[in-house]
Amino acid sequence: MILVSFRLDVEQEAQFSEFYHHRYLPDLMRAAPAIRSARRYQEHHVTGSLKYYRKQFLTLLECDSVEGARGLLPAMDGDAEWAKWRGSAIHDLDPPCVYRQRWAHPRAAWDGNFGSRPFFMVSVELRDEQAGPFHEWYEQDYLPKNVADVPSWVACRRYSSEGRASARHLTIYEAFDLAGLDASLDMMRAPFRMSENMAWKRWDTGDRPAIAWEDAATYKPIFRRP
Repeated sequence: MILVSFRLDVEQEAQFSEFYHHRYLPDLMRAAPAIRSARRYQEHHVTGSLKYYRKQFLTLLECDSVEGARGLLPAMDGDAEWAKWRGSAIHDLDPPCVYRQRWAHPRAAWDGNFGSRPFFMVSVELRDEQAGPFHEWYEQDYLPKNVADVPSWVACRRYSSEGRASARHLTIYEAFDLAGLDASLDMMRAPFRMSENMAWKRWDTGDRPAIAWEDAATYKPIFRRP
């Protein structure tokens, strides 16, 4: 998939979404048959906080192949109106980047990935010398236990970036709906899971931790095509 991330001035959100949802993305999909679907999400749980005025938005484009996704990247910045928005109301732009799926739990949704469901996303960048051991622990130990302990997760997958200066790895936990997302997060932090969650600390603390950068946020769907 291709992922684009940015923040947007809240007073420009309605006008921008009209352009992005109904001109930019449809035109891009018509010009690039390799795109199977376009999904857009906004950061959730920001009501009442200052982040509401600079919510993060994600665009996910699922493509037929890695090669098709790579070939699409140069065309994504060619729209003149997009360039105008990028220079005015868009902030903290993480440019389009190809992400390849690296791991998936056997539990999967009946209608495939990103079926207009909210999700919890954990993002990390790792020190090269410790990336291998971290991936092995995370995918073989931590994630299987996490998904087993939280039966309301609909699906769980991991993706790794391609061609990014600092490789970024995403874990996406999908929930059925917003109520299910909140319930899943509560179960994930339940007292009986304390030892599993504390195990994370050995990877992001110390003089030279394996995790060089990390972020976690929840997102809800705001656009889907088709």
